[in-house]
Amino acid sequence: MSEPLPDTGWSREIVTIRNAWVFPPDQAVGRPCCGVVTAEGEDVLHASTWRGGIRMTRAVEKPARPAAILPGRHLWGGLYYGHFGHFMTETMSRCWAYDQPDIDSILFVPKHDKLLAFQSYQTQFWGLLGVTAPERLIREPVVVEELVVPGQGFGLGRIAKGTPEFRDTMKTMAQALPQDPPRKVYISRTKFNGRGGVLCERTIERNMIENGYTIMHPEKMELRDQLRFYKSATHIVGVDSSAFHIAGMVADPSKTIVFILRRDNKAHESIAAQISGMIGRDPVIIDALAANWVENGAASSNHLSWGELDHAALAMGLHQHGLIDDPARWQGPTEQDMAESLSGITAKHQGDLVRIGVGPHHMNPKDRP
Repeated sequence: MSEPLPDTGWSREIVTIRNAWVFPPDQAVGRPCCGVVTAEGEDVLHASTWRGGIRMTRAVEKPARPAAILPGRHLWGGLYYGHFGHFMTETMSRCWAYDQPDIDSILFVPKHDKLLAFQSYQTQFWGLLGVTAPERLIREPVVVEELVVPGQGFGLGRIAKGTPEFRDTMKTMAQALPQDPPRKVYISRTKFNGRGGVLCERTIERNMIENGYTIMHPEKMELRDQLRFYKSATHIVGVDSSAFHIAGMVADPSKTIVFILRRDNKAHESIAAQISGMIGRDPVIIDALAANWVENGAASSNHLSWGELDHAALAMGLHQHGLIDDPARWQGPTEQDMAESLSGITAKHQGDLVRIGVGPHHMNPKDRP
């Protein structure tokens, strides 16, 4: 079996297994052995989770029949990730089939033993999808009397576009959300407590407000309100991040969606594919990176690094795509803005940060704050 594909194959199929053996991960590793096995001991490939061309849930080796038994008819939810982005893209990859009839519960296996319960935004998502069957975490191997196993209809890699069934599920959810007056939205990371982003993002906020945008801090909002904001938005702009996975779930062809790159790697490509599947065209991507600020010893930019932007190039890119009126009115960061921003990000890292220039905006090969 190959990785799941958006248009054809097992990603769009549902199989039913009688007396299925369900195994949670046997250890906390990146690619755990876990999943579903038939009563004859055969791996159920439809229950696997893939990321790109890599199977993230490896087949259970030498399975033995579990002692515990779960009667009734249940649906396979898959691997439960606590991480926001992986939950939305991979744990929820089978939500297109949650409406199967006569389901007693939806079964998940936790990625590691510290995942004791679902978080509130996760249970909110099931409510928005109209799910009525309760969710259940399986911590010990169990025999399930009847297990309905949908294929992986969404995720990271080639499946990021989503199957037609997955996209239809998202459209149905979007239709049930309230419709606010139209708005232009800038997704900010200035209230995000973690590491990774762009320098001087408050400077971007000020300029976007001047151009009629509402600043949105998704981590401070309930999931329903985030989706409502995105549904009502005519323009959605922000630095590339997992927030766009949520925006992509309610995206439609009427919206202009724009990534400002914060790192010079391909991390944004799966999100771009998701949005392309929903709106029928690629999102706008603006590359105004002048440098990456990375932890000392890092070979390249990553999810923890910080992008330094060429604000003149950023303003021109926004203007060329009709997102701001006059690039000449864009006010770039002052020396004080830059100093304060550097002080703020270095406080989030234990070690030194190293500046590595990139692309056509390259200034110095390396520098330190």
